[in-house]
Amino acid sequence: MILLITAACGGLLYLHTNKTFEEIRATRQATQENVERMDTVIASIIARKAEEARLQQLADAKEIADLSITIDEATAATVDATKCSTTKKHTDASSIDVMVNKKHCMQPLNFMPGDLVDAGGGFLLKKEAAEHYALLKAAADAAGVPINLTSSFRSFSNQVGTYAHWVGVSGPQGADTYSARPGYSEHQTGLAFDIASNGCALSCFGTSPAYTWVEAHAAEFGFIQRYYVGYESITGYSAEEWHYRYVGKTIAQDMKAKNIKTLEQYWDMSGGNYF
Repeated sequence: MILLITAACGGLLYLHTNKTFEEIRATRQATQENVERMDTVIASIIARKAEEARLQQLADAKEIADLSITIDEATAATVDATKCSTTKKHTDASSIDVMVNKKHCMQPLNFMPGDLVDAGGGFLLKKEAAEHYALLKAAADAAGVPINLTSSFRSFSNQVGTYAHWVGVSGPQGADTYSARPGYSEHQTGLAFDIASNGCALSCFGTSPAYTWVEAHAAEFGFIQRYYVGYESITGYSAEEWHYRYVGKTIAQDMKAKNIKTLEQYWDMSGGNYF
C-alpha cells in the first residue's frame, strides 16, 4: 500500500515537474519571440529615424544651397568699393569720425576693429564706445528708463547674411531702404548699436519713455541718433529711433547745439542712395 502511494506521488510529482518545465520552456520561447519582435520594431524605428535624418539633411542642404544663392545675389549687389568714398574724407575705418553710408563704404570692405569689447550681454563695441555706452545705460537706468542692446558690431561676413535675409524678404530695392549692403553698414565700425527698453524694440522703442530720454541725453555721452524721420534722402535709410552711433562728446554736443540731425550735413558729405 505504501509503495503504491509512493509510486502515485512520484508519478504526480513527475507530471507536475514536467508540466512546470514545459511552462518554463513555453515562457522562454514566448519571451524569445517577444524579444525578436522588439528587435524587429527597434530596427524598423532606427531605419525610419535614419531615413528621416537623411531627408532632413537633404532639406537642410537645399536650404543652405538656396541661402547661398541669395547670399551670392546679395554679394553681387554690393557696390564696387572703388566707387565709394571718393571725397577722401573721414575714410579711416578705425577712427570715431569715419563716415559710413551708401556712398562711403568701409575701407577695406572687410575691415575688422581691433579693440572690440563686450558692452553687455555678449554685444561687442569698440572700447571707447562701450565705455560711454555703459555710462549712458547707467544714467538711463537711474532715470527709470532702462535700456539694453539688441544689436552692435556686425562683421562683413555677418552683414552678408543679414542683407541676404532682407533681400529674400523685400527684394534688393526694398532691403536697401533699411538694411546696409556688406561693407556699407555702420555696425561694422563697432561704433553703432541698436537699443530697446523693457522688451520694446525697433519701432516700438520710438514710442517709449526711454526713447524720449535717450534722444534728449545721448549727446552728453557722445552719441547721436543716426537716422531721423524726414532725412531719408540724406542718410539713405528710413528713420530708426533705436539706432545710435558714437561720435564723441565734442561732435555729438556740437550737432545738438546747432540742431544738425545727420553726419552728412555736419561734415558736408554726400549721402542718399548708392551710386
